Amino acid sequence: LAIALNSGTMPVPIREDFSGVVGASLGADSVRSGVTSALIGLAVVMAFMLFYYRFGGLIANIGLVLNAVFVLGCFAYFNFTLTLPGIAGLILTIGMAVDANVLIFERIREELRNGKSLLSAIDSGYARATVTILDANVTTLIAATVLLHFGTGPIEGFAIALAIGVCCSVFTALVVSRAMFDFLVRMEWLKGTLAMMSFFRPESTLQFMGQRKLAAVVSIIAIVVGMSVFTYRGNDNFGVDFTAGTSMIVNIQSDETVDIAHVRDALHEAGISDPVVQEYGDEVVGANRFMIRIGEQDQADLLARGIEGVEAADPAMNGEEGDEVVAEAEGFTQASMTQLMEGALAPVLAQADAQLEFDQVEMVGPAVGEQLKWDALQAIAYALLFIVAYLWFRFQFNFALGAVIALIHDVLITVGLFALVGRQLSLPVVAALLTIIGYSLNDTIIVYDRIREDMRMYRGRGLGLPDIMNISINHTLGRTLITSTTTLFVLLVLFVFGGAVINDFAFALIAGVLVGTYSSIFVASPIIHLLNIWQGKYVTESGKGDVDKASPGRRRRRKKQREKGKAADAEAGEEPVK
Repeated sequence: LAIALNSGTMPVPIREDFSGVVGASLGADSVRSGVTSALIGLAVVMAFMLFYYRFGGLIANIGLVLNAVFVLGCFAYFNFTLTLPGIAGLILTIGMAVDANVLIFERIREELRNGKSLLSAIDSGYARATVTILDANVTTLIAATVLLHFGTGPIEGFAIALAIGVCCSVFTALVVSRAMFDFLVRMEWLKGTLAMMSFFRPESTLQFMGQRKLAAVVSIIAIVVGMSVFTYRGNDNFGVDFTAGTSMIVNIQSDETVDIAHVRDALHEAGISDPVVQEYGDEVVGANRFMIRIGEQDQADLLARGIEGVEAADPAMNGEEGDEVVAEAEGFTQASMTQLMEGALAPVLAQADAQLEFDQVEMVGPAVGEQLKWDALQAIAYALLFIVAYLWFRFQFNFALGAVIALIHDVLITVGLFALVGRQLSLPVVAALLTIIGYSLNDTIIVYDRIREDMRMYRGRGLGLPDIMNISINHTLGRTLITSTTTLFVLLVLFVFGGAVINDFAFALIAGVLVGTYSSIFVASPIIHLLNIWQGKYVTESGKGDVDKASPGRRRRRKKQREKGKAADAEAGEEPVK
């Protein structure tokens, strides 16, 4: 590595101070609990699909299993290293694969309800669902491609997993499951009708657009409160990945093997909210040597609680007051931290009847540098720009702008909720926020696609855009709630049983799914309606006299035109036309 860096354009030479082998930051315990909980959640989802869609659910489950096999096969073929952001991308693609099947089945249900034969209903259902599925997945693939090109590190890992998953899920939903349906129907093993459960009435007329003002007030309050708390907390919002801190290598001298989970639990019990614990050494497993990284805020809290009446050393002083002050500050921090860590790990030491030895204690910078932050922001900005361009091409500019505003709404509320409950942002949480963007976008596109279809269907029938939006949201309500529920199954199990390392990750995804479902119903469509009003497009809404007038500017122009017409008629000596 030193040779590779020196052979480039680095202006200074590089020398190796030391090297060591570290274990996974997730740890075997976290991987085991995470995989177990994910499999349990997936089993619950497959059981629900089988219960709700009966035989169709069986075909969907076969498609889900094949989708997972294809994705993992691609990971192996491309030598993809699975990280937590990669797992986030995988979870999103599984959710989108379930969503695609639900969308197809709901379309088939509609065709059967309209009196078509089973074969004709399957043909029409797939034909009508294909456009929607492609629109939703193409926008996600655009985001993944842009993130892959401009992102680095965890952003790149998320993008690779997402791109592979999107391609595999579209293939299994539109090709594999369709082939199974066609085969079963033509062999006459499936005939008559396709039995399905139904929790939602097809003729429901819930007035979602009528609640748009209340929803706007709720959203604005949630964003303002959340962002205010986020601003007030400042650096407390950021975990160990984004701040400086202390890195130490500890050696628990015991004949017994100390489980890394016990070390992590002891640190949590001591009040350290976001420690990074990795096994360390030439033979990592069973060496009882651990690399522990503690963020700046946790470090300050520990020092404040552990040493009364003494201010903690400020790492920002390093290099400003000379070597003597630097040595004093570092010495104080190291001595204080070693003393406090002994107290934090006391339960582990007592259980193993061991002594604690510190091999190394040093101040370290954040894992996420300024360049990585800038790369991430730049990648997301470009992704949103290309998504707007695609949606503008496929729909209208107002639809594109509405989708992006809904995305920003979801991210702001999720981040604000993190601040309200006192959690910290870390790299896994960043991966979860990217997943939320993909999930919310997918949900919004499906609603928009139905609105576009219904606008053509109900053209000339005296319905305004808000009426059509109500019809469209009601038509897609079952799909929206079923997809959200099945995704929440997986995430809730992951949150409860996944372990401390991925707890924040699962919490962020749960919040994002709930907020994304809410925004696709109450935010995305009303934004389009509001933009139309601002642009002077006159749209009416039936029922209870609720009419949205043209913009004030357009009304003034109409009034001036009428006045000019009357003046012209008076000059010509003609009666004004009524």
